[in-house]
Order: sequence, then structure tokens, then C-alpha cells
Amino acid sequence: MAPTTIDSLSRLRALALDGDAGSLRALSKALESRCFSVLAASDGTRGLELLLEELLSLDVVVIDAGLPHRDALAFAELIRREGGEHDLAIVVVAHGATAEHRAALLEAGVDAVVEASAGPETAAAAAVGAVVARGTRILDEEVAPAEAVAPKREPTAFARFELPFTAGWLLQPA
Repeated sequence: MAPTTIDSLSRLRALALDGDAGSLRALSKALESRCFSVLAASDGTRGLELLLEELLSLDVVVIDAGLPHRDALAFAELIRREGGEHDLAIVVVAHGATAEHRAALLEAGVDAVVEASAGPETAAAAAVGAVVARGTRILDEEVAPAEAVAPKREPTAFARFELPFTAGWLLQPA
């Protein structure tokens, strides 16, 4: 995904993948409340189709760790290793993941692993943080295309982040 500017009418784009319809709706709503346009799928097969169709326009993929037909680890490996995509942020929602499973997810290139019990708002906040940490999108429409390349920043576990918008307000996830 090439770094680009976003005009004032466009939004960040997310792909939400969760096998539970209620959880998927809640996650989608939480992402939408944080300025994401959301594509959603309830199984790995449809999720893979959407990923392949929309890859270059996505900013983040939020995946349930136990997604039917292709789990989060398989998605992360597909995106990072097989696909070679390093700009797309990946957030995994885990249900009581062991330390070894979390380590395997992070090793595969996942940006954040969020415990499902923390709720969809926490997963959405992690998605914003992962997009900001990857530095792939500039959210200021007044930036010229030549200046639109954001510097790569190493994600920090406890860094506070802010997203400036041209209207003068800041998006500060909790």
C-alpha cells in the first residue's frame, strides 16, 4: 500500500473479520465511530476474498483469533510473509490467548493483540494506534502529495498518539 493523502470526504478503511455476528456488528460500529469505513466478513473464506479485492485501499485488518476457515495467524502470515504487505496494520482480537500464541501472532507481523473481554472499543482503539504506528496514511488534506510520505515509526506499547484533522480537533483514542 503506497502512502497517500486522504481528502476530507474519505475515511480510513478497515476489514473486520469475526465469526460471531454480534461481535462483528459491535466491532464494526466501534471502528466506524473512530472514522473507519468498514468491510466485514464472518468467515475466513469471504474475508480472504475481501482482502484480495480491497488490499490496496485498506488501512487495517481486525481479525478474531478463532475465525472460521482461516484463523488470525494464517491471515497474518498470508499478509506479511506470502503477500509481502508491510504497510497494512493487523490487529487480532484473542479469546484467552496463551503467551505462546500471542508471541506467534506478533512474530507473524501482527501489530496488536487485544483480549476479547476488553471489548470492541479497545480493539478499535488498537486499530487506530496500529495505523498511526505504521505511518501509512496522512490525515491532513492540505499536505501536498510530495510531502505525503509519512516517516516510519517503531510502535511503542504505551505511546500516546493523536490524529490531527484540518478542522482543528484531535482524535485521541482512550
